[in-house]
Amino acid sequence: MKYEIYIQEPKKSQKFCKKAIAEYEKRLSRYCKISCKFVKKEKEWNSLLTKDTGMKKLLVQPGKAELTSEKLSDQLKKWEGSGMKGVMFFVPEWNEEATDKFAELGTDPIEPLVLSDFTMSSNMTGMVLYEQIYRGYRILHNHPYHK
Repeated sequence: MKYEIYIQEPKKSQKFCKKAIAEYEKRLSRYCKISCKFVKKEKEWNSLLTKDTGMKKLLVQPGKAELTSEKLSDQLKKWEGSGMKGVMFFVPEWNEEATDKFAELGTDPIEPLVLSDFTMSSNMTGMVLYEQIYRGYRILHNHPYHK
């Protein structure tokens, strides 16, 4: 399965998040193909959101989290068995303005994904997303999460 994660990079980047993402990419390489791209320009961000890629698109946003690690593991299994090309995750910097922009773009084919009840920076949310995907694959393959 192929996963593409697009993170809207804030003005002030958190280096420890990028370091953790690189570590999870290395760990996940045994289970799937996964890549991360940090997007700075709004024009490029909007282009990615509206581009038809044939992949499932998910918008990672704050809200009431109902997705447990077990549910995500089940979802990973469904995606792998569905024959779809892959999954694209979009992790924006959330604020009042961002919510309005997504409404204007008409992002209907993009489904919401809530990881946490907390509103975090896009870098931190991206790191948590990687961790959850890793945890989901560990559950899926009956491997212990902690070494």
